Amino acid sequence: MRREAESRLIRVLLVEDDEDDFVLTRDCLRELGPRRVVLEWVATCERALEELQSGRHDVCLLDYRLGATTGLELLQRARGAGWRGPFILLTGQEDNTIDHEAQQAGAADFLEKSKLTSTLLERSIRYALQHAHTLEALRRSQESFQELIERLPDGVSVLQEDRLVYINPSYVALLGFSSARELVGKSLAELGSVLLLPEAWDRLHDDIHCWKSKGEPIPPREVLMLRRGGGRTPVEIVHIPLTFDGKPSNVWIVRDLTERKEMEARLLRADRMGSLGLLAAGVAHEINNPLAYTMASLDHLESHVLTRLELSSVRAEAQELLAEIRLGATRVRDIVRQLKMFSRGDEDSGLGPVDVHRVIETSIGMAVNELKHRARLVRDYGPPFRVEANEGRLGQVILNLLVNAAHAIPEGNVERNEVRIATSLQGSFVRIEVHDTGVGIRPENLARVFDPFFTTKPVGVGTGLGLSICHDIVTSFGGRMGVESRVGEGSTFWLLLAQHSAARTQEAPRASVVREHSRRGRVMVVDDEPLIGTAIRRTLQREHEVITLTSAREALTRLVSGEHFDVILCDVMMPEMSGVELYQQLLLHLPVLTDRLVFLTGGAFTPNAREFLSQVKNRRVDKPFSGQDLHDVVQSMLVWASAH
Repeated sequence: MRREAESRLIRVLLVEDDEDDFVLTRDCLRELGPRRVVLEWVATCERALEELQSGRHDVCLLDYRLGATTGLELLQRARGAGWRGPFILLTGQEDNTIDHEAQQAGAADFLEKSKLTSTLLERSIRYALQHAHTLEALRRSQESFQELIERLPDGVSVLQEDRLVYINPSYVALLGFSSARELVGKSLAELGSVLLLPEAWDRLHDDIHCWKSKGEPIPPREVLMLRRGGGRTPVEIVHIPLTFDGKPSNVWIVRDLTERKEMEARLLRADRMGSLGLLAAGVAHEINNPLAYTMASLDHLESHVLTRLELSSVRAEAQELLAEIRLGATRVRDIVRQLKMFSRGDEDSGLGPVDVHRVIETSIGMAVNELKHRARLVRDYGPPFRVEANEGRLGQVILNLLVNAAHAIPEGNVERNEVRIATSLQGSFVRIEVHDTGVGIRPENLARVFDPFFTTKPVGVGTGLGLSICHDIVTSFGGRMGVESRVGEGSTFWLLLAQHSAARTQEAPRASVVREHSRRGRVMVVDDEPLIGTAIRRTLQREHEVITLTSAREALTRLVSGEHFDVILCDVMMPEMSGVELYQQLLLHLPVLTDRLVFLTGGAFTPNAREFLSQVKNRRVDKPFSGQDLHDVVQSMLVWASAH
């Protein structure tokens, strides 16, 4: 039934007296495709009433300003004339008063034209149609209501005087119960404290209080609902006050968002890997190439050149300079590794022990340019902690919080402002706090900061997804996330993550390569960066014969001709013919040589290269490498060749 409803052609009537705004709305709907939506446009109230009375339209998009008449006045006239379809009010300005008036008048939704997109408009129309259909069924008869509710895929419950009097099968199943009898008769407080996380229940309780005391409508909320027997389900809760069995009642409609969240996660993963991933991998590749021959040359200079200097004073000064150069190169290498950590996406999505302070320091390294012009960074760390999480995704959360903290502080007065990041133990949980001395968050916005698409930033600056994604990531770890803020005094965002209780695994010492039986080998180096070949030859030539080439095609020609090499060190990403293509050609013509290939990589930034490296079993040497890395891999390959 749901698929049929979504595929049905929707007829939309737009009441708009401004042609430019008509074009804006038309273009948004046009992106949805002519087979899904048909738009008709009228510019006057009288014409709109005539069209609505024809009964041909499913939904009406209504401008708030229509000359001397408001859209709300037209809505009331259309309702009086008997049209029961949903209205969606369009306005050129953000106004909470108009939003409230629209909901009181019975409008299904309230959209700002400046923020209108095809996705937002489609979602609003679908939402309006579904809820309009539900409300109309409720108005028609209680008998039809009962049958409809029993079959709805969404959860529906009815409360009278804050006690549950009805719950439909979908809702019972969503909660993990076997029968409605286990729930009917319980109070709202009993249900909420058991079925919702504490922060979600507190937020919902505040909504209910505002509705009862001030008459403010309860907005739809996305919360995590707890299942009986364990597990959490993301849901959207919608509140509808109406009469049920002749008594004032509150209807709560609950929609399972699991499928939507999975889709959002896939889209976010694709977007992050498509943008940040490609950027980081590309930057890593470009930086790692010169860094590789720089560090290899430093090794050679320190090991084989300085020792031949006759004057000890000169040798000491040169060693000091080399130490400084090596420190700079190491810092560049660490920055590249930080970028690569954030480009991994979900390739390692499982949870495991994560060093909290290491992730924080990595995130600080990424955010330092945002922070240094706005505030002092203060670290207030407790003892070393490990939490149950995913390193890359936790780093994404902390980086987002640090950047948000920086953006909450106006530029200038760096010494008067600070961003403080603190860690401490709270029971069996590790608490991470990011505090800023920025502008703070207004009370009316504080409860919505984790809602998807909610943002206080100017249009075009923020999507409103950052904190929502952070909240989802933290809850996926089994943790909690919250915020405290006062206008003019700053904000504190906090995380509670389960401490990893297992003893820290001792890392096995790296096995050294046995050199007693080392032999001189013949090594081919294939890299389009000539200086990398030069650095490798300089490092290995005392122990092995080294041939360097800058073309994989030339390497293939020499290998096919029968020239013998014990080890082939080959770059992955090269123009004309890549290391991947060289491997494939050898597999076709000389498969025995593929086992002698060792891949040099500064970052595989194309999908084909990443997939290839994940499948082949050949050894890899990541750039930048040390001289010891090269000696070890060549020696181990020679030992392997002797055994085979």
